This record gives sequence, structure tokens and C-alpha cells, in this order.
Amino acid sequence: MKAQTTENHPSDRTRTLVLTSRSAAVLDRVRDPLAALTPAERRRAAALPDRDDRDTFTAAHLLARIAAAELLGCAPEDVTIRQECEYCPAEHGRPSIPLVPGLAVGWSHTRGGLVAAAAGAGPLGVDIETTPARHSPALARRSLAPAEYRWMSEAPDPAAAFLDLWVRKEALIKVGRLTLGTLARVDLVGNDLEPTASWEGFQLVPVRRGPLIGACALPAPAADRLTVHHL
Repeated sequence: MKAQTTENHPSDRTRTLVLTSRSAAVLDRVRDPLAALTPAERRRAAALPDRDDRDTFTAAHLLARIAAAELLGCAPEDVTIRQECEYCPAEHGRPSIPLVPGLAVGWSHTRGGLVAAAAGAGPLGVDIETTPARHSPALARRSLAPAEYRWMSEAPDPAAAFLDLWVRKEALIKVGRLTLGTLARVDLVGNDLEPTASWEGFQLVPVRRGPLIGACALPAPAADRLTVHHL
């Protein structure tokens, strides 16, 4: 990765940037989207049988490079992202930029070709879903604390309320603070009338646009310099 800055694109690694977009809009920003990915990413994209899934996968990984490049002052094609699993040699796991270890990146994608990505001082995690969503009481009971389940059940739109909690918890999974097995042990509502904006030193920032419901988890000090932008 070429980390030097340019006059038009100065480096600013003190910011956190969250981007959302549609897959097609992201892919149109780069002449050869697949060329910007690593061989491992290209193999994973090629293994997806559905073309829309391949495009969404590629767009999410590319959007993370666009976000990082904005902070580093370089081109998205110059950003190399690696994924390593701490439990196995497979090419997945938390993403990182090897040449810039202090800058964290993450991404999420969901149905309808919607993608999101974040870059900034880590750790950070971003997750998105779309509405309308089908409500699954069984999933809600497995993943929500009792107070959260009550809040969701009393909401005007329980399915959207569930997603509001789900994306926050998924974002915390991506920063390594929760697992799928511990979701119901964490209460993000308590006695409040809405989900909390912070949890154990992390800010949980809502990311909303149209049918998109999302959240970004990042260290509390970094929240003061967070920008959310919709491409």
C-alpha cells in the first residue's frame, strides 16, 4: 500500500469514517473492482454461487478500502486488507491493514445490495440490516435480555426494534466483546426507553438511511470524530 499523502487527500487517521451505499454504486467507482481485492478475497467471492452475492461481497470489501483510503490520503486500490482467524488457518476473521496496524476497518452487507464499511482508530465494528424484516420471536428470545425483549415487544414495530438491538450486538461481536452465545447476557436497554448509546467503553452509534438499520461500535473517545456518509 502506498501510504504517502497528496495535497488533495491529506492523511487524517484521527477520524472514524462510516460509509453506506448500494453495491452497484460502489462497484462503479473503481475501474476493475476485483483487481483491488487480494487473491484470498477473490477466491471467496468466486465461491459464491449467486452473482448478486458476489457483487455485494466485492462491494463491501471495496467500500472498506474507500473508507480507509479517505483517511490515509491514498487510492482505494493501494489499500491491502488481510483477514486472519485466531482459531484456524482459514482466510476469514477480523480484517486489518498490515502496513497501518493502528487503523481498523470493517464492513457489513445485507439483502437488497446494501453495504456499509468503517475505518478508524480501532477496534471498531459495523453491522447493517434492512427493513421490512420478518419477526422471529424464537431468535429474539435467544439473543435478547428480558428487558430488551419487553422493550421490543412493546415497540410499534417489533421487527424493526429487534433489528435496532441486533445490529448493535453484532457490531460488538465484530469488536470482539460479544459472541453469538453471549448475546442474551448483555442488556442494552435496562430501564431506559430506548437502546443505550454506550456499553463498557464503546459507543454504539446508529447508522440509518431509508430501509437500512445499522450501528457502529467504536471506542468512546473516537466517537467525537465520527462521520457517517452515504454514497
